Formats: sequence, C-alpha cells, structure tokens
Amino acid sequence: MSEENKDDKRLRKRLPIWGKILIGVGVLLLVLLLFAGGYSIYLLNSVNRKEDNLGAQEEKFDQDEESKNLEEVDPNDITWDHDLTKIKSVEGVYNILLIGEQREEGEKRGRTDTMMIATINTKENALKLTSLMRDTYVQIPGYKDNRLNTAFRTGGIDLLYETIELNYKLKLDGYIKVDYDAFENIIDLLGGVKITLTKQEADYLNTTNYISKKQYRNVKAGTQILNGNQALGYSRVRKVPTSENLRYDFGRTARQRNVLNAIFDAYKSKSLTDILGLADDMLGLMTTDISNLELLGYAKTAMSLGVADINTITIPIADSYSQKSIRGMAVLVIDFAKNREALHDFIYGEEAQ
Repeated sequence: MSEENKDDKRLRKRLPIWGKILIGVGVLLLVLLLFAGGYSIYLLNSVNRKEDNLGAQEEKFDQDEESKNLEEVDPNDITWDHDLTKIKSVEGVYNILLIGEQREEGEKRGRTDTMMIATINTKENALKLTSLMRDTYVQIPGYKDNRLNTAFRTGGIDLLYETIELNYKLKLDGYIKVDYDAFENIIDLLGGVKITLTKQEADYLNTTNYISKKQYRNVKAGTQILNGNQALGYSRVRKVPTSENLRYDFGRTARQRNVLNAIFDAYKSKSLTDILGLADDMLGLMTTDISNLELLGYAKTAMSLGVADINTITIPIADSYSQKSIRGMAVLVIDFAKNREALHDFIYGEEAQ
C-alpha cells in the first residue's frame, strides 16, 4: 500500500453537502432528451441558464484541524512545472464539467466540493467520468495558489474553467450544476438504486445518523435496493473503508461513482413513458451554459454510442501525490505532469498523443 493510502486518515474530515453527487444526473438527462421529440423544447425550457454577474469574491484559505498532522510546506517552495502544452481538444470528444456547490452563509458563491468531468468520446464509443479531488493544490489565474474547490467561489464558472485549463490542459465544452437538495427525490423517482454494501458499511449506516430517517436504518451486507435517504447516507460515508479499502475523500468519491453508475443502470431499465415523466421533473434542477441545440446534439451523440457502462477515473491517480499542510490547509500536492498524462490518456485514448 502506498504511503498516500496509509495516510488517507489525515484527509479533511469535514463533510461537504453530500447531495452533490446528484450532479451526475445532469449528463444522464441529456440522453433522455433524445426521446422527447417536439416535447423536448418544453423540457429544455425548464433548464436554468442563470448568468453569473456576481463579480469576484475575496479569496479565502479554508483552514482545518487535520492540517496540524501534516508536514507544513511554504507555498513559495512549491515547484510548478509551467507546462506550455496547448490545451487538449480532440474533435468528436466532448467534456462537460459537472459541479456541486456548498455555499456558506453570507457567500454569493460557494465552493465546488464535487467536480466531475463527463466525457462523450465518439472515437471510442465511450462515456467516461473523471473525478477531480477537491483538495488538489492548484494555480488559480490572477490569485494565490489554493485548493481547486475555491476557484468557483472566488471568480465563478469562468475562473474555474481557466483553472482547470491551466492545471490540467483540458478543454471543457460546458458545465452542468444540479440542485443537490433534490437528491432523495431523484432516487425515489427512479424506484431506488442497486448498491452493494460491505458488512462494515451496513453496520455503520445502521448505527449512525448518516441515514437521517431512523426507520430506514435497516440496510444489510450484500446487494440491495436503497431508497433516496439510504443512498444519501451511503454517499456521505468517509471513515469506513470501501470494499477496495479506500477511505475519507477517496472512499467518498468512490461511493459517489457507485451511486452514479447505479442511477445510470436505473435509467436504462425505464420505459419511454417513465423516462419522459422523469425528465420533466428533473430538468428544472439543472443550471448550465450549454444551449438547447447543443444539449440536443450531445443527447443524440451519447445515445448513438449504445454504451452499457460508464468508465471512471480519479485524479490524482495513485502514487502521484503527497498530503501537505499549506497556509493551514490540508491539501494534495500532485505531480501534474503524471496526472495530465493519465487524464488525457483516459479521456482521449489513442488520440491523446
């Protein structure tokens, strides 16, 4: 086991608003639109397209207790590789940023504690999902270096785009933000999701308040259908290891992906009538900068792939980062050259070179 995995316990323990895993529903809803015909215009009018005219907020450095257990590093001692590689873009490969926001009282914008990139790769006939770890220490254009999840709070979606392009050399084709407060309803509308729990996960969920409604603290080890409240609790868990022995933010992210894949499977089992009914309820939860025409285009493209599964990756990859304390923050200092290569290879395949 790598030193990083041994030290997962030192990752930040403050829980974000867990409903943000709902963001993955956004890209799945694109597929639903293909079936809607003329009804799609009505559906698309439900999507929020709010312009961000809030201006810049004062940058913050969110300190945490866990940083006291980490090696303190002077921010001036961090070496950036200043990669001059052009922003990567390949025709026929579309990257959509999925974000969830945690806003503190008095803030105009919040941190994006969940960030994923949904990829439609027509070259490989594949759908892919990349999880970007929120505590990654990055360069933020025009501001001091900070955690990745602070860029949106400071400068909105444009600054987050610029930050991802600078650090990961990746072109994004738009973003989707979904109202995470509706997570339970989404799962329940689908009739629940199929999740496999370890005995340790089941015992933990039944004896803590992660499942907020006591009457639902009756999950068991093995594969079962979880309702919205149960799936919500499962997606929050960090301290208990996954079946792959991942803990804390890495474990939480893995569970997010499990739920997203389960949502995807639940959609595939629905009839056309059910799909249209769900789309009407769910599209109003989305905020995006993608036009109606582009949404329909992505839907048609994604549907034409005939994909049965979603491929996933987490950045940073194993053995490519260290956990440090910078300005009182517990952060991941990563090898960007290694992670950019892994990210581009995953998203673009043979077209990465």
